Amino acid sequence: MVVSKQTASVTGPGRTHRATGSPFSLRFLPGGRRARERLVFLAFLLPATIYIVLFFGYPLYQDITISFQNYGFSAVVAGHGPYVGFANYSAMLKSGVTIRALINTVVFTVASVFFQFLIGFAMAVYLNRKFAFSGLLQRLILIPWVMPLVITGTMFSLIFSTSNGLANELLQGAGLIHSPVGWLTSGDLAVLAIIIANIWAGIPFNAILLYSGLQDIPEDQLEAAKVDGANAWQRFFKITVPSMRPVILIVLMLGVVYTAKVFDLVVVLTNGGPDNESQLMSSWAYTQAFGLFNFGTGTAVGNILLVFCLLVGVIYLRVSKDEAGAGAMR
Repeated sequence: MVVSKQTASVTGPGRTHRATGSPFSLRFLPGGRRARERLVFLAFLLPATIYIVLFFGYPLYQDITISFQNYGFSAVVAGHGPYVGFANYSAMLKSGVTIRALINTVVFTVASVFFQFLIGFAMAVYLNRKFAFSGLLQRLILIPWVMPLVITGTMFSLIFSTSNGLANELLQGAGLIHSPVGWLTSGDLAVLAIIIANIWAGIPFNAILLYSGLQDIPEDQLEAAKVDGANAWQRFFKITVPSMRPVILIVLMLGVVYTAKVFDLVVVLTNGGPDNESQLMSSWAYTQAFGLFNFGTGTAVGNILLVFCLLVGVIYLRVSKDEAGAGAMR
């Protein structure tokens, strides 16, 4: 009987309360319990905050500061240049090359994201079907995505070569052209060549993400719709697309941000030529900063592109919030 009381005292409510409490003692911290928990919470946030401030906040501050200065080689040595206000932004926005680069960036981004998404979605739907070697095919389509864009640009520079490029050989063999086309020596064709190369490189990213989204659609919903008489297109647009709306939003948002800042392909394929006609905002910022050594105007062009990417992020967050609210109401 005594043993049972001792056992009860060990495993009783008091012991249970101490066992389920916090494994860390916070009594050495000043203040009450809530204040001590807040201090611990802030302590866990401190490393991430320091990292963000050092590697994101400070570079962004320097970037904005340089864009308001006449920052050349002498400024690099001195650490700062003469303050010129919005002169760098004004000069860039009045430049014909900047306007052309901005138009090229919009066309390049819209065309690339549209065809990457369209072809990637078609490939995802095809891969979602069970067939022989489907797993091997899923791995093979990743090759263009994991390949560095410098290598992709080099490969497509050979494909679009005027003298003996594969593109001209195929078009001439099909009778569509009678003489070689200067893909990389004509402004509009050069932009088209960059778009084609970027579409090829970005399709796997869209296909894999969309394929993962297709895996989360319950099969019983599709089967029920099929039993009710819905054809393949109706099942796709009424069930598949609405179910994948969050994934589609993420794919489109990331596609726009990644595409808008593409730099490697332009430099390798055309280097912005001919006569700056194939410049994008990213390559034009690089040309200003490291080609002409106008770091102030280069950062100004880069900041214009940064604002564009931030707007895309804000739009995505707003649309996602609206989608979440609509889903909660349903």
